[in-house]
Amino acid sequence: MFTSYDTLNSILAHTSMKGWMKFLLYPGNLEMFSSDHRDMPIGQAAFQGETPWNTNLKGVSEQIVDTANLVLEIESGRRDCLQLPHFGNYIPGEETSLDDPEARFMITSDINLKSDRKRPCVLILPGGGYEHVSFQNEGTPLQWLFERNGYAAFTLRYRVGSARYPKPQEDVITALKFIYENADKWGIDKENIGLMGFSAGGHLAASVAGLYKELGYDHKPAFVLLGYPVITFKKNVTHEGSVQFLLGEKADAMREKLSVENMITGDYPPTFAWANLDDDCVPPENTKLLEAALEKAGVKHKCVYYPKGGHGCGLAYDNSAWEWSTEMFRFL
Repeated sequence: MFTSYDTLNSILAHTSMKGWMKFLLYPGNLEMFSSDHRDMPIGQAAFQGETPWNTNLKGVSEQIVDTANLVLEIESGRRDCLQLPHFGNYIPGEETSLDDPEARFMITSDINLKSDRKRPCVLILPGGGYEHVSFQNEGTPLQWLFERNGYAAFTLRYRVGSARYPKPQEDVITALKFIYENADKWGIDKENIGLMGFSAGGHLAASVAGLYKELGYDHKPAFVLLGYPVITFKKNVTHEGSVQFLLGEKADAMREKLSVENMITGDYPPTFAWANLDDDCVPPENTKLLEAALEKAGVKHKCVYYPKGGHGCGLAYDNSAWEWSTEMFRFL
């Protein structure tokens, strides 16, 4: 396994690592490390540079190490990377394009963690504005956190970019069906399979929970967990980039249908959501609209707001939202 004592160059030189990195790590993260610092321990290099948001690179270096270790787990057989829709093994090549419609896959739960007890399961949907999929801060860390808390956890790379509605939603349904049908392999409780999503991935999770029957799935998600989610597609409140990437030319005609607050009925799954009040990318009003709709419909829920943390902070251990995951497990 890699640690902070390895260099960035040694990590990237590992077999097939470059093919994986562009899918599992935002490319800009690597560019933050200058060529002068790539042959020193990455934990040391983390303090020789700075992020665009004026912090050191410690968090970024940890994400790189985590991403590389996830690849090692896939290569060792502890996890599978399965390509949708046929679920054969998938290994991206260095020339594989991020826009390739075939580049949709699911990282499975650690098979070594299977126990005699049937486990609850979560399918994690990282954000990225329906333009990319942010594995490094909203996928890999959450997958490991859930597994350490007794869950089977899967992370999905759904179609983005040129893929329009309902293609991302269909990918989630395809993944849910696979997990349900193969639950015994990972020791999963079929009646306790839920969704977690961040930002645009939050919209994806929440919309699938509202439209699952329409999308051709027979089993309501057991729960919905959302981090700083896009909820509404109303102008001036939504994240407009997510709307345009998901709906394209049909944006104005489908804003009402794809606004999650309009999907909430008394049958909606129990829901936990959180947001930061200083989020200037996806306004916290999105979560407040969700909370009001859940309250009105009588759905079990908890929505939590933190003063500072901005957007895209994942587990948020370094800001005021640090305890959101503890609150989430209490809710579950």
